[in-house]
Amino acid sequence: MIAASIRLVTPLLLAGVGELVVERGGILNLSVEGMMLIGAFASFMVTYFFGDPWLGVLVAALSGLAVALLFGLLTVTFSLDQVVSGLAFNLVAIGATSYIYRATFGWYVSPVPPHVERLITDVRLPVLSDLPIVGSALFSHNPFTYLALVFILLSAYLLSKTAWGLNIRATGEDPLIAEYLGISTHRIRYALLALEGILSGVAGSLLSISQYNMFLDNMTMGRGYIVIALIILGRWMPFRFLVAGSLFAFIDALQLRIQASGITWFPHQFALMLPYLTTLIALLLVGRRVKGPAGLGKPYKRTR
Repeated sequence: MIAASIRLVTPLLLAGVGELVVERGGILNLSVEGMMLIGAFASFMVTYFFGDPWLGVLVAALSGLAVALLFGLLTVTFSLDQVVSGLAFNLVAIGATSYIYRATFGWYVSPVPPHVERLITDVRLPVLSDLPIVGSALFSHNPFTYLALVFILLSAYLLSKTAWGLNIRATGEDPLIAEYLGISTHRIRYALLALEGILSGVAGSLLSISQYNMFLDNMTMGRGYIVIALIILGRWMPFRFLVAGSLFAFIDALQLRIQASGITWFPHQFALMLPYLTTLIALLLVGRRVKGPAGLGKPYKRTR
């Protein structure tokens, strides 16, 4: 259960830490779902045809970066509605990946879909992974698991201890006042979106060439939206977001164990609902009392 929870939380942490700093900068990017899906698709296609999963991760990162910069063009430069733009990108991602997948492999995909032979393998930390009981559960994971934890630590330090973090928070609270103080809000927001795009693309690639060995339609299954909900539960603070994400991943691992156990009196449909239902209940209980950055989601047009 512990090992499965860590494995499941890794994509959420990678995408979530990018979305968290973006939201602290005042941008609500719902297209994180689409960036993850495009990253999953791009990494699978590259790995399938070239046989190199690391090349697939690189292409996934570049794909996420391209989507994030395009989203920034619409919402930062042209000041379009962030929610509508994000949802539009998600719909395009679902349609485009499904169409290109079938155009490549045929409109009828056999019961055994195309899959890749090489995956991103786990890395065993010396000494620690040999500890009894907890060694393999805690210290033998995908290299991006350790990277995600590093980014959580760095984001916490960045936002609370550095001048750049102060500029990010000022931009998220009131970009107009931040501009008057000499802070380039557009530059900050584009930089944060670029970081989020790269991390979200990599997070998506873990679904298709690490946790699975194939691509499936809409295989992100709402993880991008869950990330945003977990950020709210974590009150836009990295360590609290880590706790919220770990709880969701644990419930997700639990529902997988429930289905695998063959329990007949517990409907598997309800088991699939458990992680999302838990998140929804948590939002109803504590999400209404939290307040995000004052400028979050509000279009801002730079004045001359």
